Amino acid sequence: MTGAQAFFLGLIVVAFVIVGPVCGIIALVKVRKLDEKLGDLEDQLGSLWNALKKKVQPIPPPEKEIGVEKSPEPVEVDATPEVSPGKAPSFIPPKAPTQPEEERKVPPPLPKPRDSLEMKLGTKWLNWVGIVMLLVGVGFFLKYAYDNAWIGPKGRLAIGTLFGIAAIGIGERFRRRHWDILFQVLTGGGLAAFYLCVFFSFQVYHLSDQALSMLLAVLVTALAVVMAVAHDAISIAILALIGGFLSPVLLSTGTNHPYVLFSYIAILDLVAMGAAYFRKWRALDLLCFIGTTFIYMGWHSKFYAPDQMLPALIYISLFYLMFLLIPILHSLVRHLAESSEGLAMIVLNAVFSFFCYYSILFRDYRYALGFVVLGQALLVFLLFQTWSKREVKDSHTCASLLIITLGLVTIAIPIQLKMYGVPIAWGMEGAVLVFLGIRFRQTICQVTGMAAFVLAAGGLVSRLPLHKVFFIPIFNVPFGSWTLVIAMAAVSAYLLKRDRNAMERWRDIFIVASSLLAFSMACYLLSVEVSQFWAINYRIPRYRTYEMNSLVVLWSLIPAITAYVLYRKGAPAWMALSWICFGIGTLVLFVGLAHYRLPSGWLIFNGTFAPKLMFVVSLWWCAKLCRQSELKLAGNILEMAGHGVLALLVAFEFARWGQYSHFITAKMGISLISAAWALQALIVIWIGLATRNRLLRYLGFVLFVLTIGKTLLIDMSEMEKVYRIVSFAASGLLLVTAGYFYQRYSSMLLERPEMEKEE
Repeated sequence: MTGAQAFFLGLIVVAFVIVGPVCGIIALVKVRKLDEKLGDLEDQLGSLWNALKKKVQPIPPPEKEIGVEKSPEPVEVDATPEVSPGKAPSFIPPKAPTQPEEERKVPPPLPKPRDSLEMKLGTKWLNWVGIVMLLVGVGFFLKYAYDNAWIGPKGRLAIGTLFGIAAIGIGERFRRRHWDILFQVLTGGGLAAFYLCVFFSFQVYHLSDQALSMLLAVLVTALAVVMAVAHDAISIAILALIGGFLSPVLLSTGTNHPYVLFSYIAILDLVAMGAAYFRKWRALDLLCFIGTTFIYMGWHSKFYAPDQMLPALIYISLFYLMFLLIPILHSLVRHLAESSEGLAMIVLNAVFSFFCYYSILFRDYRYALGFVVLGQALLVFLLFQTWSKREVKDSHTCASLLIITLGLVTIAIPIQLKMYGVPIAWGMEGAVLVFLGIRFRQTICQVTGMAAFVLAAGGLVSRLPLHKVFFIPIFNVPFGSWTLVIAMAAVSAYLLKRDRNAMERWRDIFIVASSLLAFSMACYLLSVEVSQFWAINYRIPRYRTYEMNSLVVLWSLIPAITAYVLYRKGAPAWMALSWICFGIGTLVLFVGLAHYRLPSGWLIFNGTFAPKLMFVVSLWWCAKLCRQSELKLAGNILEMAGHGVLALLVAFEFARWGQYSHFITAKMGISLISAAWALQALIVIWIGLATRNRLLRYLGFVLFVLTIGKTLLIDMSEMEKVYRIVSFAASGLLLVTAGYFYQRYSSMLLERPEMEKEE
């Protein structure tokens, strides 16, 4: 058996030897106090009984004579009642003595007056400052005596010990007189003298070794804790803790003994936290945590090395269990709501232990660290389960424990996994948390699930670009990862929609958040996959044209499908989502016009115009659905937007056809734009007349104005005569045709104006 192990075993034995007497002392003190209280209660009962026997209420006269006022003085009643002739004697029993109403009511205890600033200065601060100055003065005297060789080292230690005993004895005498401040000051001063004697004996005079000095420090700390608990003096307990945590620092020899050090700290924490449990002193729990944190951090920064991993892991796990269970044990056993200090202790403990595990395991044992953090989360979750089954409802504590559990699980995911495994795990965690929130009626679970989805989306975006080398479309790891996260968000939205027992406001918010997240991620994923298919897999000449055409087709289908689904689901309020998609599609279309140069001699029937024509058809399709959903204004706007986009595409198509056609020249193609616009205006006016839609007819007039303006400003100045003839003749002919239609149908429009409705 090595020296460290022997010392460790001896320290455990000493701890048990100390704990037994400590528990006995506490039990004796409690029995003594109970006896005193029982005697006081017996005395009070006896005095009350005597007072009741002495105070007897006299019996009032049975009848009151008319005209005679009742005397305010009580009337004495003769013991032998008067007997009238011919009647049997009647006996009137006296009434039982009753206590006056004023005496029966016990006044409530008056609130204890708060001490003024003068009383605080005079009773507390003067005493504490005085004892500190007295200790300093004694120290200076001993140093002066040491410098002049009056007293040897052992004599000085004996004087310090006697001073501590005298201070504690005088303080006990003051306690019996109920002078609590003087009792605490003198007792604290005596304990401080004991700590100083232990320190000087080891570090200055070298009269005791480290083991004996640590044992003496433990005894002083135990004595202080017992006195604090017995006399309900938290200041003495705080002083004992400060001295206990300073002892290993002051008695350090500069060598590494982790088992001895942390065993001492663990015993000190157990004693102090036991006192805190007995007296409900939450300040001691916090002080133990702070002291343990500083001791561990100091040891880690000075002595930690890879060969010290075992003691580091053992004791940080022990401290984690202690500060997780002990602070909450009192409330759990007595079915009380947990205090904010206890919850703060649990949170700080989880954070501190995680960083300790991280500093020890992350570099060389990353996967083990993930399992350790999951173990932390499991312990907190078990505590949450135990707490949630209590009779006392304490939602704040349950929510706090659940938040800590979910936070640890969320942190463990990027530690345990790599690459796309992290966002996938976060997405699955989000779906599970939403399900648990629905199952156990925990809104905090659903909120955390939404946060997990946001983390998953952020993890996916941080790994962009989606592809860097040749890939198989759709069937690849990045696309599958995005699809899985999107599916988890969609499943969560579905589960929330089916939940009819949740709060309506929160349920709607969660449904909107998860649905929009899934929808936006799906649109982005499809756009990137299509774009990179051409940019990486098929980087052929004019691949940008094919890329933009594919994106225009995609963003023609997305709003059309979205509008159809919303129409079928009867959700006109969500139809604005398709309008936003049309806005994005319009931007894609305008960007694609910069690559509108695919060589083809065919007009309209080519790979450039036809895909973009799908966007116009999608606008008209969505306009029809909006009208059927009673969104007439939105339908009219979308229809007119479709005609405007079509006019723009016609201009680009004729300009392109003039460049690549063998039948006409480039200038001829530009001149035909006016005729095409005039033809479109004629068709729009004809549709407006047929459907009695005034807005469409006005749009036809606008197209005619555009045609006339283009003909006068561009064709007159830049085109040759033959092209001017074509432009003017075609435009004029179409204008005359439009006038004919107006003349032809004007009588019908004027006869039934009430049927014409502006849509």
